[in-house]
Amino acid sequence: MTRVSRLPLGHRCLMGAALLIAGTPAAHAAGSLLLIDAPPATTTWSGGLSVRGWPRAPGSGRQRLGLLPAIDYESPTGFFAATDAGIGWNLAPALLSGAAAKDWQLGLRWWPQSGRPRRESPPGVDSLGTRVITEAFANVQVLPVLLLQSGLSWGSGRHRDGGELELGATSGIPLGDDLLAVSVAATYANAAHLRGSFGVRATAPGGLPEWHPGSGWQDWSIAFSGEHKFSADWSVSGQWLQARLIGQAARSPLAHSRDQPSFMVSLWHRF
Repeated sequence: MTRVSRLPLGHRCLMGAALLIAGTPAAHAAGSLLLIDAPPATTTWSGGLSVRGWPRAPGSGRQRLGLLPAIDYESPTGFFAATDAGIGWNLAPALLSGAAAKDWQLGLRWWPQSGRPRRESPPGVDSLGTRVITEAFANVQVLPVLLLQSGLSWGSGRHRDGGELELGATSGIPLGDDLLAVSVAATYANAAHLRGSFGVRATAPGGLPEWHPGSGWQDWSIAFSGEHKFSADWSVSGQWLQARLIGQAARSPLAHSRDQPSFMVSLWHRF
């Protein structure tokens, strides 16, 4: 979920440790907020490996672990493609000018969101396959140490009519030559999304009671992210995110644990 911005470590502002809480397989719980740098002067791309952990299904108390490739491509036009961010376009440089083009990130992106595997679906609960999510994002750096974030996404749920609105803020804490990003966020979801992730359609013999949630707040989260550069080309980044289910999601029979943690550690080489 998660990509630390690749600005020089000497840049002592929030953007120097920006957090990308997105694109992880645990996006159903939290973390659809996106944070990226201003487009680079020349095309850049990096590759590496990521170790990731995320809940097996919405509300699950068990983790899934994976060793996955990591790829990050950024274009001067604002186009980006990354294993942890999906495919998207930052339109701020095309729509704004001067300092505003760097203080804002505006655009669209698409990424896969995992659902509920069949083995995690008890009687009365349909499995939910992977969905391609569309998100409109808008972030603005209001202070040197404060960036406000927002993301409106749709395409989740059983009939791909689910939507989420996530609002958050990120700040940075200097740690020697590195920076630690701290982010807090909250997610509001419509009924289609919550029913797809936490609903129980019918009570089956020996199964769970029916649960048909409506629209409401789904979770809040806190995340810590950082990056350390070994050289101009090699770096390691990591992120830990703790989401907490609230409201109807927390009361769902499928919420075996209100805590929905996820993490990722990535080793990068810039080509």
